[in-house]
Amino acid sequence: MTRRAAPKRPSVDEYLHFFAAPPAPSGALVNALLEHADIRHELGDGKVLLRLSQRKLNNRLVRRGLGKRADRLAEMSLVWDEEDGQIVSVFDGAETVQAESWNEPSELDRFELTEAALAYVAQFEGGRRQ
Repeated sequence: MTRRAAPKRPSVDEYLHFFAAPPAPSGALVNALLEHADIRHELGDGKVLLRLSQRKLNNRLVRRGLGKRADRLAEMSLVWDEEDGQIVSVFDGAETVQAESWNEPSELDRFELTEAALAYVAQFEGGRRQ
């Protein structure tokens, strides 16, 4: 009687790298963000959100010394306390859209009811009044 070898399944450790969080931003990235930040949003209580614009990200002086890690600056922002002169929080994976654009009206915010929908609403309204 011959034995067939069962297919070897990968260990759990081999799958864990798919779910591992990316490493925290290095000190060089945080320093570059502090030094070259050109987008400032006042948060109140002396705190300011600092980010880099796309134009600044493409500047070779900013990218110098960071190598491939410089692309990560687009995903980072930090909160700086101007009164205490220290970092309050570092955010990694910040959205790349401008903060002002999130609340602008969009064409997708509007809709029109079709004739069938209007008929359905009229039928529903008529049923409620009786």
